[in-house]
Amino acid sequence: MSSHPIRTAVVSAVVALTAVTATGCTATASAAPDGASQETAHWSYEGATGPEHWASLSEDYAACGTGRAQSPVDLDEDAAVETGTSVAVHYRPVTAEVVNNGHTVQANVSAGSTVVDGTTYRLRQFHFHLPSEHTEDGEHAAMEMHFVHEDDQGHVAVLAVLMKAAKGHSAFTDLWKHLPAEEGGQSHLTRPIDLTRFLPRDRDQYRYEGSLTTPPCTEGVKWTVLDHEVRVTPGQVAAYRELFPRSNRPLQPRNDRELDHVDR
Repeated sequence: MSSHPIRTAVVSAVVALTAVTATGCTATASAAPDGASQETAHWSYEGATGPEHWASLSEDYAACGTGRAQSPVDLDEDAAVETGTSVAVHYRPVTAEVVNNGHTVQANVSAGSTVVDGTTYRLRQFHFHLPSEHTEDGEHAAMEMHFVHEDDQGHVAVLAVLMKAAKGHSAFTDLWKHLPAEEGGQSHLTRPIDLTRFLPRDRDQYRYEGSLTTPPCTEGVKWTVLDHEVRVTPGQVAAYRELFPRSNRPLQPRNDRELDHVDR
């Protein structure tokens, strides 16, 4: 994150900072959508186990209700502080194991990194939310993609990409052919996919300190949300909605955090 204290709780669901490899924002194959180990209590995005009840489902999820630096947040351009410290992304073609973990479709990978304030974070997995978790000036995007990274001490950094629904070319066409339809389903991508194709060419970005956006809502996550959206077709959005009708946590208060913006 930037050197500024960042006032905007952000982004998505990682369930345990030490499990960034397999499900959601996690680091292990049994982790949940945003980077954590398998949760001990069932949670969902609606009803009695939905976001407003997460904190009461388990003592391990207390931060979901009491945390002061939670994610996602609204990316308010007028409230952002301009800074020159950007996050560097080093992605290359990779193979992947694609998993339907019941909360999202997650692709576990073993290559790629990002550098945040001089620290290297290794890419463990990427996954999706529908609609977007972060908003820009109060507006949701059709979907949001999270690249979950972990440093040598187990700290998590997430790079988020907002996805707009629009006709035309989509970089997600090949990947969408391999989305597992059933919970627990897996598919293996042996043909390398170029992860840079999932990023916008313009790398303007918002940065802030936040949390996992899924239980246990652990704080201390370094968020980078790219300012510009990438295209996903309306048909692809509809296909993902068939799997997960809703998979986003509601916005959280910024409280006293600073939101940084980098114009690259």
